[in-house]
Amino acid sequence: MLNKYIIKMQTAALDAIRKIDELVHDEKGEVNIIAIIIILAIAIALAIIFRKQIKDLFDKIWGSIQSNSDDALTKY
Repeated sequence: MLNKYIIKMQTAALDAIRKIDELVHDEKGEVNIIAIIIILAIAIALAIIFRKQIKDLFDKIWGSIQSNSDDALTKY
């Protein structure tokens, strides 16, 4: 009976190793990684180019949040 469990555990371990090997050697994954890297590079480049506008936008939003929270605190 113990041998059955050992055989099942070995089979499960071999299946897991095979799945990991397929995942590592899957060529479709390489294309996805390259696409993600390109998208990240574009996003970083846009953030650098428009950093002043982004900073101004966040400052404006933060100021609005602070003034609205101050109004809410004084009303209640």
